Amino acid sequence: MRAPFFCSCFLALSFGFVCPSQAQIFDPLASGIPTNEVSFYVQAVNQATPLLSINAERAQNPGSTIKLVTSYAALRQLGARFQWRTELFSQGLPDADGVLNQPIYLKGSGDPQLVIEKIEGLFAALRSAGVQKVNAPILIDRSAFSIAPESPASFDGAPDMPYNAQPDAALMNYRTIRLELNPSAQTINVTPNVRNYQVDSAVEWQNATCPAQGWKNTLAVAPNPTNVRVSGRYYRGCGAQQIHVHTHLIDANQHAAGMLGAAMQASQVVVAPQNERNDGWGGLLTNPLPQVQDARTPKSAKPLAYVLSNPLKDVLKDMNYFSNNVMARQIYLTLSKERYGVGSIEASSQVVSAEMAKLGLKMDTLQMGNGSGLARDTAISAAQLGQLLAKAANEPALYESLPIIGVSGTVQNRLKNTDMVGRGHIKTGSLSDVRAIAGYIDGKSGTRYAIVSIIQGASAQSEAGKKLHDAFMQWVGAQ
Repeated sequence: MRAPFFCSCFLALSFGFVCPSQAQIFDPLASGIPTNEVSFYVQAVNQATPLLSINAERAQNPGSTIKLVTSYAALRQLGARFQWRTELFSQGLPDADGVLNQPIYLKGSGDPQLVIEKIEGLFAALRSAGVQKVNAPILIDRSAFSIAPESPASFDGAPDMPYNAQPDAALMNYRTIRLELNPSAQTINVTPNVRNYQVDSAVEWQNATCPAQGWKNTLAVAPNPTNVRVSGRYYRGCGAQQIHVHTHLIDANQHAAGMLGAAMQASQVVVAPQNERNDGWGGLLTNPLPQVQDARTPKSAKPLAYVLSNPLKDVLKDMNYFSNNVMARQIYLTLSKERYGVGSIEASSQVVSAEMAKLGLKMDTLQMGNGSGLARDTAISAAQLGQLLAKAANEPALYESLPIIGVSGTVQNRLKNTDMVGRGHIKTGSLSDVRAIAGYIDGKSGTRYAIVSIIQGASAQSEAGKKLHDAFMQWVGAQ
């Protein structure tokens, strides 16, 4: 019985009327957010009809909340225990001294988390297979994905940002490096320890408290093909911090050579010196990196070693907790790779549509874009996303992958001083003109609700928009 009262109050507020019991809660709407920019949807997960639906039928850009669709489709298509497999092949075997004189083929399957530790594990397995030295190139097989080249600056003109890294069937370490700032030692280290890639530091280290606006605006980071220059001021009071940089100024094979060289060194697999050459990172031959090229794995090649990813349920948790767009794109392409043998944007859209049809959901507003939300061609209605969430409520891997209000992920600092802490698992979405929330909230009655709200327009990133969403989540929690 509360929903009609809430709807009428909500609409009364938007037109300037007074609704004493809820006027204060929804004051942000009355103070500047146009009704045509915002949608709301609430449905108890054990009910077939909504508790609340306002402006919820029209398509809007949901930002990163589209990751919920990608996540659920992946769980249905692949299963919560699915693991990506990255393998090393060769047409030869090591000799009696452990030297492999035939090229190694590294075949990627789209692992979203092929981080340096996994690559080290891969080469540790290669050493266990008897290979102590590689005297041939490493050939990378990226054929599991079929994707058109895309400029890393095309979305927002910020190609250095890690979220603009492009998908790759053999994506290594998210195509990024990490700069670790240590004000006590006044040093900046590069991780992974990519040999010969240096930091050119012109930082002025200040023995002072951290500025009120934080530290990110006090530094300038300028990567280039052989090093990264860091300038500006850094304050001791800011403590140790990290900056992640997308290495888009070198090609994928140059980046891979640095990653593989670091992993091989850590795994004690030696790179045999080749003919004199530049290693792609400005390095010298005294410590050579492997030669890396693209190639398809021959059918006659034999497996030498492999490494498995974490299970999908754990990968989804990392992706959704931190809203990792690069991981989402890898997972999205994997949907069609596993069904058809090669992953593509178009084929993955078909896979998602097929999974939604199996659920009996009408998804005529759905446009998946690239599956991550970092795209302007993404769309869904709040109602259809909410209906999907209600259907998915019995999938623990989806629920557990979502950040917890006041506790973790992108909602760690939301509603911290309220009784909502721990009572909602919520995915957020944010673009320059989009603010969205979607997920689950447990009401005081004990009922679990699927909830969605999308603000799309000039007011989306206003403080009023954030307050409105907080008030909305509190209202649902009171039911």
